[in-house]
Amino acid sequence: MKRIFILTVGFLSLLYMARAESSALAEGENASAKAEDFVLSGYAPLEVPAKGGAVASGDLLLSGYSEAGRRSQAEDFAEEDTDEDYGYQNYHLKFEQRISKRLNYDVSSFVYRKDYKTRDSLDNISRIFKAGLAYDLKRLGDERIKFDFKLKSRQKRYKNNPAGEYDEVGAMPALTFEEKDNYRIDLALGVDNFDYLSEGEKDQFKTSAGLGGQKHFLEKKLILVSSYKIERLNQEKANRKKTKQEVEGGFDYEFELPWIYQLVSRLSWGQRDTKDEEERDEDIDFEYWQYYVKSEHKINPKLKTHLKYQYFAKDYISADLDHRGFYLQNALDYEVLDSQRQRLWLDFSIAHKEVEYNLKPDNDYQKVSLQAKVSYKRKKNWQASLGLEENFYDFSAQDDDKNRSYLKLSAEKLFQGGDLILSVDFKYRFTNYVQKEDQQEEALRLGFKYRF
Repeated sequence: MKRIFILTVGFLSLLYMARAESSALAEGENASAKAEDFVLSGYAPLEVPAKGGAVASGDLLLSGYSEAGRRSQAEDFAEEDTDEDYGYQNYHLKFEQRISKRLNYDVSSFVYRKDYKTRDSLDNISRIFKAGLAYDLKRLGDERIKFDFKLKSRQKRYKNNPAGEYDEVGAMPALTFEEKDNYRIDLALGVDNFDYLSEGEKDQFKTSAGLGGQKHFLEKKLILVSSYKIERLNQEKANRKKTKQEVEGGFDYEFELPWIYQLVSRLSWGQRDTKDEEERDEDIDFEYWQYYVKSEHKINPKLKTHLKYQYFAKDYISADLDHRGFYLQNALDYEVLDSQRQRLWLDFSIAHKEVEYNLKPDNDYQKVSLQAKVSYKRKKNWQASLGLEENFYDFSAQDDDKNRSYLKLSAEKLFQGGDLILSVDFKYRFTNYVQKEDQQEEALRLGFKYRF
């Protein structure tokens, strides 16, 4: 009851928090317990009656959600460490408007509170404010030049760790040059300042630059993609890389074959900071490698499947979680019914994952995952889905073996001809440990979208 009370009060307080001077604003990535935790693949957005687009010129769109529950820290960063449980409350509000065909903007705020079960030093609240502006400098047929500007302000406060508290301000202007179905080039610059409240030399000022692009070949069957980013600190720091780089390349290829219609592959390498990119309350630099290849197949008009292989590796500068691993997945999507008024479809998947740790061999594990989901949509009215997931873990240290089950329920409903959408998501998790006490966790999210 306490959790439901917190959730309800938080939901009703969204507008107040957006105006408050000390409004808590949490990271967009952190602001949910990740969207995929509630929405499994295949859960498509409701089709809103068109008014010149999802956000037509002159339309104002207000959206938000409130969420509360318990989850595991291991879920936040790909199960790299132990199941450190925490409770959280999370609030989000976003306002966006397309002023004209060329100009649109958005403003958003987040709050994310965490209360760890055993690690009080990590109890914290994140507050974030984001704003974005996009303007088409040129539109001529299929050609476009677009300017983007993004602004971010974050405040991180710890309950029992004042040395880790900081204020962050960042900005990123970008230019995009593109011709539809031919090419796209992205240029971006960025500055990011971290001002730590405690005395010392932890302050960081980062500058970054990025270049990305894609090009179509063979009558749009082949798309080559690549990107490069470089980031520099203003001075040397202990256990920090002064210069970080990220590189990615790959391709998409569409076949004219009955048994395979698309192949996607990506290879990436880079260096990052956990506080920037991951839902993580520590602050550690790391280097990563990642490669994946995914093939999509149409068995018949109603049945599709995809196969995916992924290799990943991470090396930390000042942590003992260096690891390597791979992931295999096969998924099936079956269209039971798709008519003018309604749609019913099923999703199934099976996956296998293996991870080996360089310095902590007891953390090595293998995992088999099974997922099933049924979704029903009453077009332009409501939709709902029910998902079940079972995970079987086999650790090198057998005392850590466990089975983890999920139940996920999602529903959305349209009102006022599509101008108002209300949604509810519920997740229940049960973990059966071989040697430890079993655990239960749940989370609930209430959300809305309103178009003026």
